[in-house]
Amino acid sequence: MKTCIICLLLVVFGPHAFATGHTYKYSDLMIADYDEMNTEVQKRIRNAHKANKNGDDTSGDAAAIEELRDALRLIFSRPNSDNMVAKLTPDVRRELTGFSAYEDTISGIAAEALSTVNDKNATVSARSTALFVIDNILGEVRPEIGGNEDLRKVVERISDAHIRIADDVVRDRKLRSMFNTKNPSEYAAEILKATKKVEKKK
Repeated sequence: MKTCIICLLLVVFGPHAFATGHTYKYSDLMIADYDEMNTEVQKRIRNAHKANKNGDDTSGDAAAIEELRDALRLIFSRPNSDNMVAKLTPDVRRELTGFSAYEDTISGIAAEALSTVNDKNATVSARSTALFVIDNILGEVRPEIGGNEDLRKVVERISDAHIRIADDVVRDRKLRSMFNTKNPSEYAAEILKATKKVEKKK
């Protein structure tokens, strides 16, 4: 059954639905279940291991980190209505932490998404997917920003971006998925405000 579903994805969306390094579309990924997503995530982790197979030799580190970065980009591009992000990220985070690259990778993906969401020349699908990426990043890092300055800076950057969500993006998300569209800059500001209140109480 799982094989049939993956075949259907390839027929409907083409061979790039899960292609490594591809710019993902939320509308392609929202129908993928945990097994399908995890298969793709584990594939990228294996690719990272292959790139870094020489152990102490760091020549493959950049390629390995890029594979892991792509795994996170894939995870964050999928709407998280079923809390799948929390299930899929731990393995990737553990690998990135081994390279001391988790925070930098999160920061890079966030910067990439912020650039896309504000790019008037980007497609509606790309801008809409970028919003999911940003929202998922906020959900992922929120519990840690009180004690992790690097992740806190990511949230601050999102807040300071003052994102304006275009009407065509709102329409696309309602049409395809019925998702409510909350402004991630406003959400980031709320997170920072709540964190400051907790810190003051301490």
